[in-house]
Amino acid sequence: MLNIVLFVIAFVITLPILATIVMYYILKYLYRNPIKAFHKAINWSTFLYILAVHTLLSYLFSVNYLGYIFVLLLSILTVLIILQWKKYSEINYYKAFKLLWRLSFLLFFTLYIGLVLFGIVKSILV
Repeated sequence: MLNIVLFVIAFVITLPILATIVMYYILKYLYRNPIKAFHKAINWSTFLYILAVHTLLSYLFSVNYLGYIFVLLLSILTVLIILQWKKYSEINYYKAFKLLWRLSFLLFFTLYIGLVLFGIVKSILV
């Protein structure tokens, strides 16, 4: 039983695009609203993309990049909070975290696609 659970977790981490699509269709059925289902699926799968990018970076370059990813996310959050403070002179942390999460999806989705293509090219050439 434990092996099945570990297999499912490993599958979801290594193929977050498929997990996002499955989540979207399940949420679309539950909410009956495709836009809300899309937003929820993206929000819930962002963490999977972060883990997948970390896994791919560790596999391709044999170095642990989790600390660098954490520092990158904190740096982006810091910039967002400073920009919010400069623009509105009041900080809304919920809005900053929400924007960080959406930017993280865009960043890590792009990195995931790039690293998968890099891994394919690297395995063909080596």
